[in-house]
Amino acid sequence: MVMFYRVMTGILLLLTTGVSVALADDTGLSVSLDANESPPYWSQTMVKDGMCGEILHAASEAAGLVSHVQYKPLTRMIEDDTNNDLGNPEFYMGNQDFAAVIPVCVYHVGLFYYQPNHKNKLAFTSIEDLKGYKVGILKGTLVDQSYFERAGVKFEESYSQASLFKKLQKGRIDLVIEIDLVGMKIINRLFPDSHNDFVESIIPGSDMPIAILISSGYPDAKRIGSLYRKGMKKIKASGLYVQILESYYGAGQVPDELMSDLERHEAVYNYDEQE
Repeated sequence: MVMFYRVMTGILLLLTTGVSVALADDTGLSVSLDANESPPYWSQTMVKDGMCGEILHAASEAAGLVSHVQYKPLTRMIEDDTNNDLGNPEFYMGNQDFAAVIPVCVYHVGLFYYQPNHKNKLAFTSIEDLKGYKVGILKGTLVDQSYFERAGVKFEESYSQASLFKKLQKGRIDLVIEIDLVGMKIINRLFPDSHNDFVESIIPGSDMPIAILISSGYPDAKRIGSLYRKGMKKIKASGLYVQILESYYGAGQVPDELMSDLERHEAVYNYDEQE
């Protein structure tokens, strides 16, 4: 099961972004963020920079910060190991020390299938359950395909996420591996009248945090991290946090495990507040 989870998490690199922070004048702190285009989590074409962008701006306002997001290529984010980062902490903490890590959301990897193409509901708890199925995946992800192939899983790659879900609906492939909210948005856009025919099975243990990481070498780093953390607490207490999530997932459609997973990641990365 552990290996099953690990090979799935390669997709999560798509969500990594970078952040650089600068002190503003004496009216407060101004935070300049370098982000990678990865809708609906971060996007310069969406209102307030997408879902995580809305969370970021709301927490910033609650904490008296001003955050500005600039979009840059992902490769530049990965190559720069001296800046403050925004994304999955696991991709950065091995090469850099951070004074604060503040989770703002959690996402999961899901297996999507089209129910009318299957007589029974599908369930997956290990890679063994995928034997005999043809799995669609976005080309260029870091999933270890050889591991799946040795287990008898057949892959079909595509450069287009939309193409994968169209093939899924037509029965040309059986499953699509995709980040949960991304898959839901694609399905709702492509199949507005039949989106309920698509079923998602979240892979157990695939939850990963999207976090603000403040470099330990940055001036006033701990204060900045503390302010972001306080801002997150305020918007969760006021109900604004869930309101933002529901504007993307739908009213009452936020995954049950999201909040508990977020709290668990917050506890893991709360080391700067405990010092």
